[in-house]
Amino acid sequence: MNARRDRVETVLRAIVHELRTERVTFMAGSIAYNAFLSLLPLLLLLLAIIGSVGNEGLEEGLLSITRAALTPGAADVLVAELRTTSAGASLVGLAALLWGALRIFRSLDMAFSDVYESQAENTFVDQLRDGIVVLVSMATVVGVVVAVESTSSGIGAVGGIAGWLAQRLLLVLATGVALVPLYYRFPDVPDITVREVLPGVAVTAVGLVTAESLFRLYVEYGSTNAENGLLSGVIVLMTWLYVSGLVVLVGAAVNAVLSNRSEDVSIEPVIGGVPADGDTADAPRPSGGGSAEFSVDPVDAIDDLQERLPTATDVRIVVDGESVRLPPPDRVDADRDASAIPFVDDTVGIGLHWTVRDGEADDAVQRRDEADT
Repeated sequence: MNARRDRVETVLRAIVHELRTERVTFMAGSIAYNAFLSLLPLLLLLLAIIGSVGNEGLEEGLLSITRAALTPGAADVLVAELRTTSAGASLVGLAALLWGALRIFRSLDMAFSDVYESQAENTFVDQLRDGIVVLVSMATVVGVVVAVESTSSGIGAVGGIAGWLAQRLLLVLATGVALVPLYYRFPDVPDITVREVLPGVAVTAVGLVTAESLFRLYVEYGSTNAENGLLSGVIVLMTWLYVSGLVVLVGAAVNAVLSNRSEDVSIEPVIGGVPADGDTADAPRPSGGGSAEFSVDPVDAIDDLQERLPTATDVRIVVDGESVRLPPPDRVDADRDASAIPFVDDTVGIGLHWTVRDGEADDAVQRRDEADT
């Protein structure tokens, strides 16, 4: 039992380490920005595809989903723009819409390559091809989601909470089907299997449907003021896009860790993937180029430095056998960042400060530049 618990804790720590090392919150912001710019072209393209089928029910279903995802003021503006622009769509216009819609998928493709740290060449043509494949898959599943929303609305009305949960489950399944090509194509890993991507797909599908449900409740019950509808709609939309991008990247990190395909961690793979290194199995890899064999406790070392440095007469820093001599610092700052989040490691650091007379720093830089030349 303890071994299983330790294994679960190790995997969770590895996932958190991967998320922090890859700075997925920053990447999610970039994805949200690109998604915001691609939203109108993507909806127009989907509307044109659905319109070419000649099914007015699907077209109205897409517009109703758009209204449900936004505040009333923003929804009215966007739906009006969709109706006006889609009426005059031409072949050249559809090509431009396709190019704009692919922006978000190119951004996701590069983000997945960063998470997996893929060494494969990810050319623009590869990004375009992957984007088209995923776009077709997403367009197909949007039709499925629209159909699920329209056909299962009666279930939610009749069945109460049970019916609503059944509707959410159908949406999770439909979303999961749409995400499989994305998680399979975007990592750019030649030997990846469909089985490996299923955990991340499940995490993301549940996360996206949960986020969509929460934002829909907010839009329905929390946005009664129509005067600021457009501005609040943009803010809510950007927040929703950011959360969605973050959930998608969390799913990618889950897959990369569970299959041990990330260079930032080394654990025994849970599903398929790459066998762990014997010496560093079930341990995060140091992100700063350090060695896993370096066993000195950094907390004890920093406490020792903080005590010794203020009264030191000779200070040397040794890096791989090479020493650099420094004057004793004027101030020593030790920092300990204790995280309150489970499975997130604490961080420690130390800062050394010297007082330099005005002009000395510039003279030192000039002497160094002259020596280099």
